[in-house]
Parts: sequence; C-alpha cells; structure tokens
Amino acid sequence: MVTEKVPKTEPKKMDLRNAHTFRIDMKLPSGEEFNGSFTIHRPTIGERINIGILEAQRLGGLSNIDAFTGGLAHMVATLEVVIDDKPTWWKPQELRDVEVINEVYNKYVEYLNTFSGRVEPESGSGTDS
Repeated sequence: MVTEKVPKTEPKKMDLRNAHTFRIDMKLPSGEEFNGSFTIHRPTIGERINIGILEAQRLGGLSNIDAFTGGLAHMVATLEVVIDDKPTWWKPQELRDVEVINEVYNKYVEYLNTFSGRVEPESGSGTDS
C-alpha cells in the first residue's frame, strides 16, 4: 500500500493587500488641528451592503434628500465600516467641519482606486486587443 505525503498547511496570514494606513495633518481656518493615522480596508460585498443600510438609516429612509446631505451620509456610513484604526478624536457625528470627513474619505477613495486597474487577458486566451 502506497501512502501519499500530505503537505502541511501554513497558518493563514493577515491579508495585508486589502489594508492601507495613511495620515492626515489638517489645520482649519478656525485654528483647529486634526492630525493622526487611519488604517482602512477594502470592503467585502457584505460590508458594501452594510454601508448602504447604514446610509439609509442615517437618512431615516427618506429618498428626497439634497445631494449634500446624501453625500455626507454616504461618506460617514462608508468610513464607519472601512476604518479599522483611527485617532481618538475621530467621531464623525461630533465633528463640525465637513472638510475633515472629506479629507479622510478622499484618502479612502484614492486607496480604493488602486484596485480599479483593468485586468489584462492571459496570453493565448483567444481574445484580441
């Protein structure tokens, strides 16, 4: 009887390809300063659904909302889901300046855009470019 060697499986490592850390350093005209590091991740499909649910909850289920309010609700809901580590001052519902939320959200979008590259077909796949 011949037995096959079963390779040992390595323990799963944290998928760092879907995480990103960045820093913001802002001084607003009011004199307030917002400095700190954030770690975010690329959301799963389930998390994208949760973002939509949170956004709807923030808007009270209303659909006739101005673009500014709708956009703000979307940014806050998204950041609530994708931020893994944040400065102690990060409490979006308590901030007075939208610029801070915009800055953090824009950093998230920049990171997300790094995944939007076109996938090239493998050679020999029968497709012409």
